[in-house]
Amino acid sequence: MVKLIKFFTSLFTSLSSLLTVMLLVVIVFAVIVFASSGIDKTSSNIKALFSDVKSTALDTGDETSQQQFGRGFSASDPQNLGQIADPNYVITFPKDHYSHDSFDIEWWYLTANLQDDEGNDYGLQWTLFRFRNQNAKLNKSQQTKLKDNIDDSSLTLENRPKALGSDWSNEHIYMAHASVHSASKHWFSEKFARGNVGNAGVEQTPFKLFIDDWQWQSPTAGLLPSNLTFTTKLISNNASGNSAISNSAISNSAKGKGENSNTDSYLNVQLNLSNTGPFVLQGQGGYSIKSANGKHASHYYSAPFIAVEGTFTARDSGKQIAVNGNAWFDQEWTSQLFDQATLGWDWLSLHLDNGDKIMAFQMRLQDQADYITGTYINADGSTTALMPSDIKLNANKLTSVGNKKLPLYWQLKIKSKDIDISIKATKNDQWNPASIAYYEGTVAVSGTHSGKGFLELTGY
Repeated sequence: MVKLIKFFTSLFTSLSSLLTVMLLVVIVFAVIVFASSGIDKTSSNIKALFSDVKSTALDTGDETSQQQFGRGFSASDPQNLGQIADPNYVITFPKDHYSHDSFDIEWWYLTANLQDDEGNDYGLQWTLFRFRNQNAKLNKSQQTKLKDNIDDSSLTLENRPKALGSDWSNEHIYMAHASVHSASKHWFSEKFARGNVGNAGVEQTPFKLFIDDWQWQSPTAGLLPSNLTFTTKLISNNASGNSAISNSAISNSAKGKGENSNTDSYLNVQLNLSNTGPFVLQGQGGYSIKSANGKHASHYYSAPFIAVEGTFTARDSGKQIAVNGNAWFDQEWTSQLFDQATLGWDWLSLHLDNGDKIMAFQMRLQDQADYITGTYINADGSTTALMPSDIKLNANKLTSVGNKKLPLYWQLKIKSKDIDISIKATKNDQWNPASIAYYEGTVAVSGTHSGKGFLELTGY
């Protein structure tokens, strides 16, 4: 009898412990779901920017499968649209280096053409995106009013307002991408974070862009000079540079994919950035029109005169590579690029060997002609805005990259500047396999002028 009592006592104690553990697991799971649901929804909304549409053809007759670049709502829908770009707005610094929270999307975008001491070329990209979360519709005054009128005791877990009145219910989600290319390797990483809770955002004095341990830090309130640090992961090691990487590669190890793969699977990047020329206001005083009807527009400026010095360090082995070169920085904010008509865009930033710079942008719109604009920037910083009648940009052919056909060869003509140049990707596979996948990579320039730069392709 005593043994039986001891048995049931032991069983009861074990069951109680098990139930306690299970209850803790449920509570932790509920907290995680509770806290992350907004990020999950916004991440889904970000991914929903793209949906498959029918193939479109270039003048060559080749077909490329494009993805629609829409948000699932009309650009004229006042219930969803953020603040509209204003042609009368005057961009001023350092104020406009900071975040413009009333606009739907904003990015701080660095691309760099670098070399090491042995003359090996590298392409680098670092970008911080801010998305205005359409799911966070209650402002703080509405939240306070709602909270004052709610009897918490009557609410179940299912219908209780989430993160009521807290910073977790703010409107902003941050996404960041870091990419480094050598001739045969590609390092790429992606991060997501909620705004206003301390692990991502923009700080003013001193100026800082950050998401976790990825940081752009200036000693002043200005954008530059600055120090940029981040770590990114090896996802491709292919001497031919022609093998596209699927989304799953982000989470897979690069072990066993060639020389030094056991020591350079993670790359620590440290760059010193200094400005050697003026900021450039794109379009008309920083108001950049993207379509013939003017419905697609943004506020947009560039820093195309950035000198770079820094170090790549293999995290495991400690091996260091000193690099230097030129970088181009863009900041752009808008609520008018992601409507149902937007298919994507093609963007070029070029550093010519004579010191001049060129930005060319082509917006691809459904049932509308492509809209091409740009800016010619002289070595002294003076600029000429290029309207569609001033610039000709044509894709010469399509190149297979994985299961896609991408325009990696271009011809650019600017008659007023005696520019007739060929532009080609230095490496075919420069595809970023992010949640929102796109092409971002280095190009070489030849023809009437020589140089190098970057090509971005979205919506393919």
